Amino acid sequence: DGSTAMKEVRCVFLFVVVGGSMALHLAPRLVKPHSVPLQARPRMAVDAPVKIPDMAPLLAPTEPKNDRKSDPAKKYKLLLFNDNVNRREYVAKVLQASVPGLTQADAYVVMQKAHKSGMAVVGVWIFELAEAYCESLKSGGLIASVTEEE
Repeated sequence: DGSTAMKEVRCVFLFVVVGGSMALHLAPRLVKPHSVPLQARPRMAVDAPVKIPDMAPLLAPTEPKNDRKSDPAKKYKLLLFNDNVNRREYVAKVLQASVPGLTQADAYVVMQKAHKSGMAVVGVWIFELAEAYCESLKSGGLIASVTEEE
């Protein structure tokens, strides 16, 4: 007929177990209204019960058998080299700005060592930090490099 009839939607609950995990899926199903007498309609659909264990098994944490203890992270030295272009005050200022925790006095001592002996160790860090500080010094116009600590 030409009238628009409302449709009743019922959801069927499906429990699916995949790889030890249980998931609940809703599967909508269209049912024409009054196609099933009210008395014949079930009030509640119940699936078969699922056995839930009383207690989860206790598994002791274990380390992989072939796993070697990792060596402590290697340390790398950040080296500053003397140049004849930059003024000493500027070098100390770039050092202090580029290396967190380096005081003005420490920066001056490092700069003086590089000036007098041609090279100074700014500090020792893991590779990523040493490399980041080195790039920061280079972007400030200084000559720096990173080398593995012996």
